[in-house]
Amino acid sequence: PCVTFASGISLLCSESSNTMSDIEAKFAASEAKMRAEGLPDAAILAFKHSFMLYASGSTGMIPESEIQPATDVPNLSDIKATIKPDPKLLSQTVVLKLNGGLGTSMGLDFAKSLLEVKGKDTFLDLTAKQVIQMRKEHKAHVRFLLMNSFSTSADTMKYLQKYPEIVSDPDLEFVQ
Repeated sequence: PCVTFASGISLLCSESSNTMSDIEAKFAASEAKMRAEGLPDAAILAFKHSFMLYASGSTGMIPESEIQPATDVPNLSDIKATIKPDPKLLSQTVVLKLNGGLGTSMGLDFAKSLLEVKGKDTFLDLTAKQVIQMRKEHKAHVRFLLMNSFSTSADTMKYLQKYPEIVSDPDLEFVQ
């Protein structure tokens, strides 16, 4: 099968030899476009890694025959017996929420975390309420940090205005 990208680059074509140097040359066109758009090196390298895997025919799948069950996993009830809870540690804890996905594949034009899931509560409501409850219950400032994207930041920050104790944190989000 032949795959042609929007950039005009074709990979995995039967008439193409797809040697490493051929693949590198095909990647060069994409890299030039990314650099022209000002993308950071980290983004280009991440894309190159995925591009090279795909171009080499890798599926990213691990065959079931190579998966082995975990052994010697302790029983949770045995572990709980050895743990002494220390609520003071909550002040060193961060609740990190990956919040960078728009729900376009679900027909949405907003962050999936703003989808109502229980009554009028969204996923984001449930997380915010959990953080607020932990703070009250344990009298500790549990940090809450959102990993937003450029597409989800504005909607999310606007939505969180109903939680002043959450949105007042100047370090509430970082944009990926």
